[in-house]
Amino acid sequence: MKSTTINIYSKYKDYIEDYYNAEEGTRQGDWLFSIIEKHLLLFYEIVKILKLVYEIASFLSFFINLFHLLILTRKALRTHLIYLVMIGICTCDILQSLGNLTKILMTWIYQFEICFTGEYYKYSHMIVILLTKTAQIMSRRCSSFLALYIASVRSLSVMFPMSNIVTRWTTPKSGICVMILVGIICAAWSFVFFKNTELEKVLYYVPYKFKENQEWEFTYYLIDGYLAMFVSISYVIVAFALVIALAVAKRRSRNLKHENKSNTSAMIIFMTATVFISETSYAALYLLNNDVFQDFNDQDLFKQLDSFVLTILILNSTVHCIVCFFMSSQYRDTVKGLFWRKRQEKENTASVEKSTVPLTEKSTKSSSTSN
Repeated sequence: MKSTTINIYSKYKDYIEDYYNAEEGTRQGDWLFSIIEKHLLLFYEIVKILKLVYEIASFLSFFINLFHLLILTRKALRTHLIYLVMIGICTCDILQSLGNLTKILMTWIYQFEICFTGEYYKYSHMIVILLTKTAQIMSRRCSSFLALYIASVRSLSVMFPMSNIVTRWTTPKSGICVMILVGIICAAWSFVFFKNTELEKVLYYVPYKFKENQEWEFTYYLIDGYLAMFVSISYVIVAFALVIALAVAKRRSRNLKHENKSNTSAMIIFMTATVFISETSYAALYLLNNDVFQDFNDQDLFKQLDSFVLTILILNSTVHCIVCFFMSSQYRDTVKGLFWRKRQEKENTASVEKSTVPLTEKSTKSSSTSN
């Protein structure tokens, strides 16, 4: 006998259509791209894959940047301004990855039912997630501004090598002051997000969730996107000025028959490309979401592509370690000195022990014969 019971959400597609046709003002409106409306299932499968890739990238980036930090904190590097500031950048990159890892770990420990409209957790869980998001915003801005500072200092030192003001700004003490100042400003900026974010209790459920589609949130991420675009454009301008200054300096050294080859500038120029791609993609996400998709149903869906943008930021932080190794001889020498020196010390210790054994045996024999 056929059952007369109706299973309302027997199909995933029916659930989606019912959700987006619900009587909610924020869900009503036109679609800017009808292809998204027709392939909602495919879109959410892509978003799911992007989130998985972001989680894997966070794991890899965390451990690679830990190794990167270990190398940068060696005495041979930390006394140099460029590498000293890179310690701050590396620390920010570790916080960025650690924030996502913390969220994943807490999801493994405790989680309520995940609905299609979002994830719901208990109150203490939501507070931890809010703190990690705040730390990620701070580290993201801090990392980009410190990278811009490195490129600016290098460009000024090449363009004005005899300037006392530039020389004063290239000291490690100045780098520490700049890192503290940038950290305070970025912490204040991220605190705005922490203070304005609200939690709401889900009706008929025990857990809580973040309030969605708040007006201040769109404005906040829009400003953050403009900041990212400012850093990206400024970075390109500074790198372009550095290229010109290097060309002038190279021509001058040829005239003086004195050439001094350095890969530090090449390393900074290469990092410019990676920073430009990551910061521009981050800015484009929120600028397009606010200007192009405003009041369209696509807006809520397009916002979920943040996993793709954040993955690019994570990969950018990972590339720093690789770039430093292949383009900085000082960095490579530090890595070799850290590992090969320990191996050499073990070999020297073993050889000393072997050489002392015959001497000990001979001394004991001579003492016995004399007796």
